Amino acid sequence: MTASSFGRRRLLTGTLVAATVPLAVACSRDDAESVQFQSPNVTDTPAARNVRDFGATGDGTTDDTEAIARAFEGITQASAVYLPGGTYRVTAWPAMADYAAVYGDGADVTTVLYEQNGTLIDLRGRQRVNFRRMGFFTTGATSTCFSLSACFRCSFDSVTIRGNHSSSTFPQYENQRGVLLTDNTGGTTFTNCDINNYGIGLTSECIQNYVTASKFTSNRVGVLGTGGDFNAGMAFTNVEFVSDNDPDTTDRHVRVDGPANDWWFTNVWFEGSEVALSIGTRETGGPSQFGMVNCKISARTTCVELLYCRQPYLANIIFDPDPNSRPAELVIDAEHVPTGTAVNLISGVNDDVNGAVFPDAWTVIGRGTMSGPTFTSTVVTRTVQDDVDLLQARDSGDAVTAAVLSDGTWLSDRREAGVVLKDESNAYWRLVVGTDGTLSTESLGTDRPR
Repeated sequence: MTASSFGRRRLLTGTLVAATVPLAVACSRDDAESVQFQSPNVTDTPAARNVRDFGATGDGTTDDTEAIARAFEGITQASAVYLPGGTYRVTAWPAMADYAAVYGDGADVTTVLYEQNGTLIDLRGRQRVNFRRMGFFTTGATSTCFSLSACFRCSFDSVTIRGNHSSSTFPQYENQRGVLLTDNTGGTTFTNCDINNYGIGLTSECIQNYVTASKFTSNRVGVLGTGGDFNAGMAFTNVEFVSDNDPDTTDRHVRVDGPANDWWFTNVWFEGSEVALSIGTRETGGPSQFGMVNCKISARTTCVELLYCRQPYLANIIFDPDPNSRPAELVIDAEHVPTGTAVNLISGVNDDVNGAVFPDAWTVIGRGTMSGPTFTSTVVTRTVQDDVDLLQARDSGDAVTAAVLSDGTWLSDRREAGVVLKDESNAYWRLVVGTDGTLSTESLGTDRPR
């Protein structure tokens, strides 16, 4: 069927029409050159061009490049193009206008197959282009599936993007790329998507973009933040990073290799990698902010390494080993990550995350302990009952050495925990009480007691 055989049609609506004609036929705009075509299988768009109407076969063997290009011909404004279920072999992809939408029948039902090297879909300076319910499979050893440059608010919904990398093919496809975001591309969203089997699944060199309810599987590097211009930033919510336990499959799920913007992970699962997250480099820098909340992290050698970043915040995280491994749960470079906050971190193999991994200036709260807090104004503590201490000092064996009682009384439970004063000559003296209640002093010299 050709474009000329369609003519103008009015949009049919109403309950009776819905019962007798399950899918509406879309009207065109007044301009005859912008006639749109209603797909027999698309119900959530007012109009769509069906690539089958332009000669595409979707049989997996025929080259459908020219037919799909014809479906995009003349489109200079908001429009929808529909690919019914099938496998569409292409050697190139046509240019797309702002607000264009491409739909399929499902991520595992409609597949675009690209067997070349180079970039399949190259969007430059586009706004709100949308891909939905379809899959893309690239097989070229140096291919890139999607490249977005200077694009704004584009979206991927229920899209599978798949390459050829695996432990059995490594390192042949190490240079395959799934998605590349560059040149201030911002507001890109990936929802209910899968990015699998690439040398690098997703590369961000630009401002904030978002991944939600999606999965990265068996990529050599799942996500790479790079560019070195303080712009690369990402936010991940309800996302899985998974792989097998073969060292040739996944090296790092997330790697940020230099100066970057904010990186945030919320409700994210990691398993099957050498290092789950590697953040920053000692030589070049790292994110201006980095945060993880409600995450589970497994790895073979290291769960999280913080090599360079500002203001890291870690909360409600459980660290687990991958099978037959005992990874370092946290590695923190004290010089380049001197401060940070850790709240309720849980070890899957030890009683607790080793407190020695945290630099001195970190604030660490967990399992009834707290270290490294800094207070800048009045600190108030209230007792919940009269016989409960307001404050306690404890030694390394957890025995109480001194306390502030509920009525404000200072109590030293050990002789050596008494009040120490400094005289005018910079010498230190401890107040000592005798068995008869008399007070005396004990010289401690000029070195500050510790």
